[in-house]
Amino acid sequence: YLTNLKEETHPQGTIYERGTFVDGEQEWDVGIAEVGAGNASSAVEAERSIAYFKPNIIFFVGIAGGIKDVKIGDVVAATKVYGYESSKAGEKGFSVRPTAGQSTYAVVQRAKSEARKSEWLKRLTSNSNPRVLVAPIAAGEKVVASTDSALFRFLRNSYNDAIAVEMEGYGFLNAAFAYLNIKTIVIRGIS
Repeated sequence: YLTNLKEETHPQGTIYERGTFVDGEQEWDVGIAEVGAGNASSAVEAERSIAYFKPNIIFFVGIAGGIKDVKIGDVVAATKVYGYESSKAGEKGFSVRPTAGQSTYAVVQRAKSEARKSEWLKRLTSNSNPRVLVAPIAAGEKVVASTDSALFRFLRNSYNDAIAVEMEGYGFLNAAFAYLNIKTIVIRGIS
């Protein structure tokens, strides 16, 4: 969807793609970075990208596993992302100590508005008809590969409003938190 695509290299070595996205009369300068797995690496790359591009808006886009109320192909715009690894293992057992990164209010409101519209579906090249959900996501350092796993059950019970699980969104929002003038959101396709 980008035109005038070119490659740019950050002084630390991160390779970006940069191009222009046009929608009607609106034109956006877009920078793209591919980030590895994990909250720590996404935080580093978010900080680096913010310093390099000095953006007004920054999205973290990728895939997630579904926890509830989603099907493959759906899109989730995160209102917040729980860092589910934050906890305490003590004498009395395991205690959850939830932390969360928040997407910016204005961008969450835009996501809710776009979710009610169907114009964006015209850009899809497949015959799928995904839904857009605006809700919390959980992020940790583990791939949750089974709905029969203890971790999956823990997430359903302890973060019961989260509808998807992934590994980078919390780190991304944590890094962006220091930049009050940048609008942020995590967007995930359910895989």
